[in-house]
Amino acid sequence: MATPSTSAAGRPTPIAERIAAHPFASGTPRVGWQGTLTTFVVLIVVGWAWVGTKASPVELVASAPNMADFIRRMFPPDWGFFLDRQRVIEPTIATIQIAITGTAVATLLAFPLSLIAARNLSHPAIYQSVRAVLNVLRSIPELIWALIFVSAVGLGTFAGTLALVAGSVGSLSKVFAESIESIDPKPVEAMEAVGATQVQKIAFGVLPQALVSMVSYTLLFWEHNIRASFIVGAVGGGGLGFEITTELNLFQYRQFLVHAIIIILLVTVADRVSAWVRGRLA
Repeated sequence: MATPSTSAAGRPTPIAERIAAHPFASGTPRVGWQGTLTTFVVLIVVGWAWVGTKASPVELVASAPNMADFIRRMFPPDWGFFLDRQRVIEPTIATIQIAITGTAVATLLAFPLSLIAARNLSHPAIYQSVRAVLNVLRSIPELIWALIFVSAVGLGTFAGTLALVAGSVGSLSKVFAESIESIDPKPVEAMEAVGATQVQKIAFGVLPQALVSMVSYTLLFWEHNIRASFIVGAVGGGGLGFEITTELNLFQYRQFLVHAIIIILLVTVADRVSAWVRGRLA
């Protein structure tokens, strides 16, 4: 009787022959000189980086009592602090508002930028120029943007929001453009054949294919910006990050733990909401 791996004549089928010829079929993968050289180079680079960071497991173990003392001072958390309007409730609301506003404004800016940054919609000269600008924006982290805007507009949530906008718009434009570049070109070509305008091609040929991907990326960036808002807040961008920095400077570890719990809850809720919406869109 023929089996999936043999023909009726008992000979191996072409599929079985290809499987048998695969390097992993013998159970021991064959690594050529290129793989060996690559592994060696990677190990050298990792070792160089390890030495450069002055990483010391011995020092880490020696500092264990200090870390244990830090954790001990956080417990029990100051549960009554949860209801502090000025230091907990309002900063928590501000953190959510910073993340939502920063993501929303970045999305509004990223959409038109992605249209002229997409290879299949834009002239090569314009495409290259816009991509260069986006790369500059992407290369600057939110923390640096926060320092810039705190210096420009002062301490507070406005500076934090501007930092998230500037930190998100470059990357968001790039992934939007890549979503547009990955669409099926046939519907757009069919619209061109009947004389559709550029606006009509984008509205009825591009967006219906790229919109779900764009929404998914927007939700992922909103989730990221929830976490990033704590970082920009730590340098004066408002929200929970500013309160946490103050508490650590004043050794208020029990209050710090309350804010840490709130951060975990916010990130968890944002993750679940984002996953639920993306699941509905799939």
